[in-house]
Amino acid sequence: ALVAPTATAADWSGLPWDDLSLSSNATLVHSDGSAQAAAYVNECVPEFKNLTFMERTHHNLVDQKSGLCMNQMACAFEQCNPLNPTTHADITVEERIALGKGNMNDNDQPKNQTEVDGWLATDNPAWNLPTTVLFPVTAGDVVGAINFAKDHGLEVSVKNSGHSYTGASSKKDTLHLNMNRFTPYAPTGVMDCDSTADADSAFQSDLSDQPCRLAKARGKPGVLRVGGGENFSESYLAVKAFNEANGSYKYNLLGGGAGTVSPMGWTFQGGLGSTTGGRIFGFGVDQVIRVDMVLPSGQHVRFGPTKWEDSEDFIVPKTTSVSGVCHQNPDEEDESKWTWSDCDEDINFDDVWFAVRGGGGGTWGVITSMILQLHEYHQLESVNPVLLWDCIPFETLLKFLPIFNKFVELYLLNPSAVNVTEEDSRRCGAFASQAFCYGKDSSKPYLAAFSSFISDKNQTLIDMGLNVSLINDAASACSNAAPIFDDYASAILIAEGPHQGKALDGPPPTYMSTTEEDVNLIVPAKYYLENDVTDKFPPFYSAFGGNAQYSSDQADSLSAAHRSGGNMVITSLTILDENFYTDVFPKMYDTSDPTNFPGFVGSNHGGPNMRGPLKDDWTKPCPLNWTTKERDEKCISLQEAIWGTKLLKRLEKIKEDIDPNYMFDCYGCIGNDRPKSKEDESSDAEGEVETTSDASTTMSWKASLLSLFALVVTLFVY
Repeated sequence: ALVAPTATAADWSGLPWDDLSLSSNATLVHSDGSAQAAAYVNECVPEFKNLTFMERTHHNLVDQKSGLCMNQMACAFEQCNPLNPTTHADITVEERIALGKGNMNDNDQPKNQTEVDGWLATDNPAWNLPTTVLFPVTAGDVVGAINFAKDHGLEVSVKNSGHSYTGASSKKDTLHLNMNRFTPYAPTGVMDCDSTADADSAFQSDLSDQPCRLAKARGKPGVLRVGGGENFSESYLAVKAFNEANGSYKYNLLGGGAGTVSPMGWTFQGGLGSTTGGRIFGFGVDQVIRVDMVLPSGQHVRFGPTKWEDSEDFIVPKTTSVSGVCHQNPDEEDESKWTWSDCDEDINFDDVWFAVRGGGGGTWGVITSMILQLHEYHQLESVNPVLLWDCIPFETLLKFLPIFNKFVELYLLNPSAVNVTEEDSRRCGAFASQAFCYGKDSSKPYLAAFSSFISDKNQTLIDMGLNVSLINDAASACSNAAPIFDDYASAILIAEGPHQGKALDGPPPTYMSTTEEDVNLIVPAKYYLENDVTDKFPPFYSAFGGNAQYSSDQADSLSAAHRSGGNMVITSLTILDENFYTDVFPKMYDTSDPTNFPGFVGSNHGGPNMRGPLKDDWTKPCPLNWTTKERDEKCISLQEAIWGTKLLKRLEKIKEDIDPNYMFDCYGCIGNDRPKSKEDESSDAEGEVETTSDASTTMSWKASLLSLFALVVTLFVY
């Protein structure tokens, strides 16, 4: 059987911490559980307790000195569940949600503060905060920490921003690496790829020429290096500064919607670019050119594709070989003196490349830097339903919204139905019905098609209670033109206050996990085209289709659901009832292979309570009136619901090869749902793999409206 890390908080004080050699600027903070809880209450909780929902910002949380703060307050507890297990033993998930999110009012403030005060008691066993926090600054700090953990049987957790909706970036009894103070690369990280070495020449020994050679092969003009502690605010602003210094805008960067999200976690979960041109440029996993990371073995490695070939069905070359090198002098702080060469031990870099790009964050090692491709510049033209609000009464707008949603669906997934070309369609993505179109005049086809669509629905709208004048106003978008921005960063810059000049984060931090009671359901494009289901599954994360389905290098672990997806909706777990699994799910996904449950859940924003149907009957839902233990025993896991059986097995095999002792073992991550008993571990080590057995709504608008409101405020107030 594999031997997992065993050290607990009680053991840590006697460890030889002086043996951990760190750079002069690195910070190591020791504490026991109660002191960590007190620090969280003092530093992190006031953002939630003292501010209204729209006043909060994660920018206030990421720089707190303890390094403990989470974007979702409750995700500092195990499985984002703050209820005391001694007083709420054997509680069902349904009851847990009622006592958690059910205790929050519409402004995300507790209805019962006494209940919340009980959660925050420092002796609550549910706290899931690390024992020791390290703020590394250099690659040598990370290497030293991983080797120390390996030598002393410690488990490691890692965090950049703390945006995980399952709480994966915080765990008790771990050496926690908070990357927020790590060396930044983005400010000087933009590299023009105007000229490269001959395609047939050997690569430099340190792979320094690999980024531009791969970028050029993909038809990309430049790249950006980001550090393992940087977020999208810093990344967007670095590209923006380069563009402005260049005298004209040259590049776009695909990234996340919120400035405080990290390129690492966002990318490795898949990366939905609905606001930044994803339907032109692909998913986040498609943007990665090269990775520097510290593996659980303690090796600092650099790797990326070095062989590729054209592929007829895709718009980027197929990766056929990935090469890597090892850092031989990681204690050297001067990067110009770093030495890279072949690794002493055999590392399957093809597997590592596959796993990190789509296989989730926090479980494969620690990213020290990453190089992302940049795209030829396209200006942003944003079209929002807010264009209608000045001239259409709100009560009427609610009637109109289903018609608007249908238009968004057709424009993005079936453009010929609204007389639009595929090229014009893929220039736009959408988030919560707000369109983000890239390229000069890219919004004009959208607005023209919208006008025609509304005019064709004249009688339908009259029957719904709209008068002719309101219909004409709607068709002309109230005579408003789409706002034009130099880039996405310009659209979300904070105009004033302590975080002026940073990119806004949205939605704001919440008490409970935003998706505690929700599923991130990826609805296939084909299902939309064959069924009239817009009312049931309205547009939300529309980062799918267009070029995104053809942007893979065919060496990533993104689920097939993403490539064939039409939209990701955040909808209530209650929609996953017997009718869904009997009538709807088989029309969405192929359930004919009893050994391969199809992944259908989006990893980005995955919730802590999401499970698939029963393992032994895929037509039966996982009951919410069961305990988490019962659901984990009898239902398809969160991991299998995201990646599907066959892809998950491959990722689990890679996890065993890279991290056999599970030094990194975050909740909801690859391998975290493995059997934990010694007997089960033994059978698992012998290669016995459990397989699934044979198996023949109501929209949850709370999360949707919060996110929509946050983004509308972002773009049209700031």
